[in-house]
Amino acid sequence: MENRLFQEKLTYFTTPYLMSLFAYYKSPRDKIKHLTKSGDLIHIKQGLYISGQNYNRKYSREVISGMLYGPSAISMEYALSFHGLIPERVEKITGICFKRDKSFNTPIGMFSYKYLPIRKYTIGIEYHRTKLGNFFMAAPEKALCDKVYFSTIKDKSEVPRYLLEELRIDIMQLQKLDINLLTRLSEIYKRKNTVYLLQTIAGLQAINKEN
Repeated sequence: MENRLFQEKLTYFTTPYLMSLFAYYKSPRDKIKHLTKSGDLIHIKQGLYISGQNYNRKYSREVISGMLYGPSAISMEYALSFHGLIPERVEKITGICFKRDKSFNTPIGMFSYKYLPIRKYTIGIEYHRTKLGNFFMAAPEKALCDKVYFSTIKDKSEVPRYLLEELRIDIMQLQKLDINLLTRLSEIYKRKNTVYLLQTIAGLQAINKEN
C-alpha cells in the first residue's frame, strides 16, 4: 500500500481521495491512521494530508493556505515579505477571508485568517500559478492596506514611523507603489488608517518626483 501511495504524483491528499485509494482494505480509515502514525502521511487538518518526509515530495505552504480555509488570499506580513517590501522572512502565513477569523497550528507552520467584508476582500488580489499549485496573494498595495487596516494608528503623523521603522519598508519601495490602486483601496476600505496611508505614500511619491 505504501508503494502505491509513493507512486501517486499528487502533492496534497484529501480524505475522500485516500479512501478511494485504499478502498480494497477492510478499514481504509484505519490504514490512513496507520500511515499518518508512521510518517508516510502528514495530517494538516481534518480532511487534508501531504506525503511524509520519506517521500521527499515538495509542497507549497502558500497553496496549502488556500486549501486550509477558503476562499482566502495571503496578505499582510507574509505577502509584504513575498513581494520584497519588508526585509524579514515571515514564517506565519496570514490570510484574509470573508468568513470568520480562524487560526490553524499545523505540523508545517501557523496559518491565520482575518475577516474582511467581500467588497474589501476582492480588490487587489493576484492569482499565482506555480508548479506546486495555485494560490491567491494580495498585491503589495493591498497587503499594506490590510496590514494598516488591522493596526492601531491614531493619526497621520504615526504612519511614516510605522512604515519605515516598525515594518522596515524601504522608502524607495513605497515610492514605487501603484497610487491608483491605493486610492481605490482607500475609497473602499473607508477607514482613516488607510486614508492616512494613501496620503503618506502620495506625499513620498510627490517628493520623489520633485527630486
